[in-house]
Amino acid sequence: MTSTEGSPFRPSFSLSATALTQLLASFACFLGAFVLPIQFPEFGTLSQRVLIVLAVITLLLGSGNVLFGRQLSRLLTRAGKRSRVVIPREGIVYLAIMLTLAVGALLGHRNMPLLVFGMMAGPFVLNGWIVYVMLKKVSVTRRVPRRAMVGEFVVVEIEVANGKRVMASHLLEVRDRVSGGNLSGVSRDEEGTVTYLRVPAHDSRTGRYQLRFSVRGQYQLGPMRVSSRFPLGIGERGHVDSQTAELIVHPKVGTLLPDWQRRQKELSEASNRVQCRMGLFDDEFHRIREFRSGDNYRSIHWKSTAKRGQLMIREYQQNRHADSFVVLDLPKSGTWDDEAVEMAICLAATVCVEQTKSSSGGHYLLAIATGSPRLVSGRSPGAFREEALDALAMCEPSSKASLEDVFTLVVAEHAVYDERIILITPRPAAAANALATVSRESGSERLDLTSNTTIVEASLTAVAKAMDLADSLKDDRRSTRALRSERDHGGDRSATADDASKQVVEEAL
Repeated sequence: MTSTEGSPFRPSFSLSATALTQLLASFACFLGAFVLPIQFPEFGTLSQRVLIVLAVITLLLGSGNVLFGRQLSRLLTRAGKRSRVVIPREGIVYLAIMLTLAVGALLGHRNMPLLVFGMMAGPFVLNGWIVYVMLKKVSVTRRVPRRAMVGEFVVVEIEVANGKRVMASHLLEVRDRVSGGNLSGVSRDEEGTVTYLRVPAHDSRTGRYQLRFSVRGQYQLGPMRVSSRFPLGIGERGHVDSQTAELIVHPKVGTLLPDWQRRQKELSEASNRVQCRMGLFDDEFHRIREFRSGDNYRSIHWKSTAKRGQLMIREYQQNRHADSFVVLDLPKSGTWDDEAVEMAICLAATVCVEQTKSSSGGHYLLAIATGSPRLVSGRSPGAFREEALDALAMCEPSSKASLEDVFTLVVAEHAVYDERIILITPRPAAAANALATVSRESGSERLDLTSNTTIVEASLTAVAKAMDLADSLKDDRRSTRALRSERDHGGDRSATADDASKQVVEEAL
């Protein structure tokens, strides 16, 4: 996955306090180089040249910080520097007024503007000191689930603890960076924001924000930036907490249509051989009844026989279920668009989930044909479901996807004879040839993959006949476009709450 962190020299305009100070120093040097010789002739050519050189150096440093300030800040954070000072727009206007007064006082030889400049400088310095105190001994902790599903809202809790003995911290803002999920090669970076009005001394407050994902994949939360502008809002200071967390977003799970389920059940019952499963869910005890002619004498329940005075036998109800394997083919093709790919992955996820719900036991298998074949197998429904959805969340189409390699691996590692195979592929003709080739090369007369496989074409029309999911995906995309449009037009999506300082930010990634 690509990320903006991988491009440390990509311009991203950011006006920090350091950059603003360097730009102001450059302006002051230029001003002194051209104004001072006029007012004070004793400043000769050498002094003017020195001021011009200093002005150029500080101008280059300030411009570099404006263009690449965020990337440099991340590099400094990795190197151990945590704090950073940023001048907001209000602070820039404030400093611009101060600079205007200073220039006017120098050029006009008037003391009143210079006095006002000094009076404005005091609150600016005081604000910087108070902001520094607000962040002192402040720590943050994040709590987030490890897994989610496309279209679901994920609640992320951020707890802020104030370790100061006396002073409370006011107007703390925590920005949590969310990145990843770039299965199409495009980086997606968003921020969840939580604002805390007041955190008392030796106390903590918990805030929340929500994430809603429309793209499956693996996401990373963090690092978090804690900042404050209290009390005047003309200066902002913050430090970065480097703790991160990973979140896997599973593909959306739909509902298999009744007609498709009925057809698969008929194919499963028509198999040549249905194996009895040995283990916990084999033949479950049903009742104790009278002995009948032809019953197995080994099933006689002697304790009940002694009580009733006649032969009693244990009756078992057999739970017979043929294994059904799922194979997903993900070749990279120009005629197979992204929407059809996602629908095929959602169908595979839906079939796997339905199998673990309806099956009373047995062997579960998911095979994914991509760059390198991926097999997920297990006998525990819960563990298999979780691992299969994780694999489907991070799989990508590949030009090296080979169905023959996948089926060869499945036949080599698992006893596949009468088990039903559901193959989801965008190339049905090539898939049929691959099944015939693997069956022929296996050397076993009992193995007939072609007759035991249901090939589902991975097109929007074919998938819609098997699963009800298309409408929900369209609704997700529609809501995503609405949220992005609101963000692009400056819509306010944040709201500060009560003293518990809970803020909810809905992000459509």
